[in-house]
Amino acid sequence: MDTDLLPLKGVVQNYAWGGKQYIPHLLGQDNRSNIPHAELWIGAHPSGPSHTLLDNRVMGLDRLIARNPRAILGERVIDRFGPTLPYLFKVLDAAKMLSIQVHPSREQAREGYKRENDKGIPVSAPSRNYRDSNHKPEVHVALTDFWMLHGFRPEKESNVILNSIPEFSGLAKIAATHGIEILYQQLMDLPLDKVTKILSPLFNRLSAQHEKIPLDPDTPEYWALQAFKQYGTADHGIFSIFLFNLLHLKPGQGTFQAAGVPHAYLRGTTIELMANSDNVLRGGLTPKHVDVPELLDTLKFDFLLPSILTGTSTNPAERIFPVPVQDFQLSALYVSSLLPFESSTPHGPDALILVDGDVHIRTHKRKIHGKQGDIWMVPADQPYEITSSESATLYRATVPI
Repeated sequence: MDTDLLPLKGVVQNYAWGGKQYIPHLLGQDNRSNIPHAELWIGAHPSGPSHTLLDNRVMGLDRLIARNPRAILGERVIDRFGPTLPYLFKVLDAAKMLSIQVHPSREQAREGYKRENDKGIPVSAPSRNYRDSNHKPEVHVALTDFWMLHGFRPEKESNVILNSIPEFSGLAKIAATHGIEILYQQLMDLPLDKVTKILSPLFNRLSAQHEKIPLDPDTPEYWALQAFKQYGTADHGIFSIFLFNLLHLKPGQGTFQAAGVPHAYLRGTTIELMANSDNVLRGGLTPKHVDVPELLDTLKFDFLLPSILTGTSTNPAERIFPVPVQDFQLSALYVSSLLPFESSTPHGPDALILVDGDVHIRTHKRKIHGKQGDIWMVPADQPYEITSSESATLYRATVPI
């Protein structure tokens, strides 16, 4: 394969919760039809592979890798993960809140995938929990102000919140007597009519309060009201808004979602990098399938304040957001006229997206100009240099070597 730099076109996913401006603007497109642009996928996932122009033919990155995996992935990645790109890279723009999610470990995914296959459940069935046998850890870094839920609050903090809400007086007693873990399990098993009976008075009170004095988005009450408007009062996930850590991330801050950690993106735009998997166990804030027993078997009841990632500098032009997995590594590249980025050798297959500014990328064969929204794949171990006449910001996904 006679190439050392592959220009890519990502795949836009038009999920209903997506924003309508950020991704079209990034790609230099108009969106006069106001279609939601929820995610821009960069990778070789079979549900939406990026594509490139090779020998005057459009070819999906998945097919290109299958044609000659060693040329793109390199021996080290193939030895570790097989002949597939082990990550999926995304720009995600959430105008509405996403479902509460938990992802399985690799062992849980393998067992669950086999179990559901043995039961004859089609992979595409709405009731399917495991669509592949891989784990799905995730890291993301905010591009705008970003709100999310991440893990269980410290128990003392949850008890204070529950006691401050008149409609939750009964729940506060259960938490004080039996703990948050037992309370959560009982809430997730509640029949929907009882969920509505508890939550309807809260919805009425918060609606009236918001009309007089708008609620603050840094409070769980604000997001509970948004959830009521989006999903109604018969959704178990609304309880979790008060039990999980509510984070307000600033641009450049991020989090890592390990196996078993419950989380939900509420609003904002972010760069996301994950293992190449589609295994999701949902815990509410969704009309989709919620398997409570499987969720509880997968969930980690760690009552901790989450770590906020800000990145570490290994060279002046790069900030790496380290994570405890080998499938992927995310970094931000800040390139200026005085500060080029030079790739290390060896390196894994690198996916690059330019989110701001103009750049020149030089390989040993050529030099190309890039503008905002451009995407590239640099095959493993191919040296390259990125320069800018002014300043530019890129995000880089790779496999750590």
